[in-house]
Amino acid sequence: MKKALRNTKSIRVLLVQPPSQDRDTLLRHLQRLGFLTEISWPPAPQLYDMADVVFVAFREVTEGSVKLRWNRDTPPAALVALLDFENPAIVSEAVRLNAHAVLGLPVRSFGVVANIFVAIRNHQAQKDLADQVKRLKSRVESERILARAKDILMQSRGISEEDAHKALRSQAMNKRVSIVEIARAVTSAEDVFNALESPGEP
Repeated sequence: MKKALRNTKSIRVLLVQPPSQDRDTLLRHLQRLGFLTEISWPPAPQLYDMADVVFVAFREVTEGSVKLRWNRDTPPAALVALLDFENPAIVSEAVRLNAHAVLGLPVRSFGVVANIFVAIRNHQAQKDLADQVKRLKSRVESERILARAKDILMQSRGISEEDAHKALRSQAMNKRVSIVEIARAVTSAEDVFNALESPGEP
């Protein structure tokens, strides 16, 4: 982040705004500061992945016929909401889409850079949190599969939980795969056997 603060030329900014004096002023200001800036109107979702920060004129996409296609849970870039007045519906839409920063219009020279870097930091924090949740879900699912595989072995072989774990681990080492992969194979085989024993209605 410190490196980015010294090098605005590496940051790509996309302005999702209709033609206006506000857009022209913001564009000139960003270019003067060295940001790589492009304009998209009407909104072009394919450009979001190419940007680090996306500025959106929220009144136009909230009250107008133009719709903003934006994934609030896994946003492709940091989202800065441009608000020209604090209409509750517009503010609610910015909140609903998890805007990472808010910038008031008309644009003033002070606050633009701060909002960009706050938005980038908040976006990265959101990504880090999502990755952490994904890892935790994967860990819980792996533990669930492992526990079920051990239970299957314990009941079918009449062995203890410790011996079931050793058997799974031994197979994993022999096949050079993870113990979870072996456990998944055991549970999948059990599901197949159960389906064969209790076929569904034709």
